[in-house]
Amino acid sequence: MNSEEESMSEESGDDDNSSENGTTGLECDFSAYVLFHEGNAGAPCLSFDILPDDLGDNRTCNTPVTCYFVAGTQAARTHVNNVILMKMSNLAKVSQSNNDDSDSDEDDDKPVVSSVTLRHNGCVNRIRATCVNNIHLAATWSELGQVNIFDVSHMLNVVNNKSSQETFQEDIAGDPLFTFNGHRMEGFALDWCPTMPGTFATGDCEKYIHVWKPNDGGSWEIGNRPYTAHTASVEDIQWSPNEAYVFASCSVDKRMGVQWQC
Repeated sequence: MNSEEESMSEESGDDDNSSENGTTGLECDFSAYVLFHEGNAGAPCLSFDILPDDLGDNRTCNTPVTCYFVAGTQAARTHVNNVILMKMSNLAKVSQSNNDDSDSDEDDDKPVVSSVTLRHNGCVNRIRATCVNNIHLAATWSELGQVNIFDVSHMLNVVNNKSSQETFQEDIAGDPLFTFNGHRMEGFALDWCPTMPGTFATGDCEKYIHVWKPNDGGSWEIGNRPYTAHTASVEDIQWSPNEAYVFASCSVDKRMGVQWQC
């Protein structure tokens, strides 16, 4: 073996060791970020979404910020999956949090994370959040072929109230507000309509898309005839940001479609 081959072998060995140790030899350049914080959800997650809040629009990072999000787990066992609602507050800019001259080591300057969970039937393939009439909703696609809608308003109140966190029962059996079993197999495509509150669409791994419309009884009406423009699994759906009856979808059939629903 020549010296070049030995060098390559050594480099390869280093890479293997790095992979085994969970590192790649790369270093994060924090100067590329205005804000950077990370946490551990406790289980793998396939999907998350930012939860709408009333803290104002056009916020900047000049002062510590707060954000809320929901996520769904992909646990090794079907019956131990959860929906997680998390509040991350007191998030400072990178330049502030990494400044040696600052008092960032003090407790008051550290990020604060609060979270609560509820049980979910099966792995959460995808989760999307919205707010309708001041009620915070999270819709989930389950690996078991169900689409669920949860009212997460109580969970939001809990993470905002320290005393409520002490009495909140973690991993409670969260009963969905509504469950749809009309899809014949699981799916991943899911999106709320931004111009018609409470309306959303779901697409499954067979090819079908259903549009959900809210009714006055706190439930949803789903048509018996799904959209069948695709011939294979529907991978994603996005509603138009300004046209109430228009959404786009993409599929394994290599096509993207724009559809009008009335």
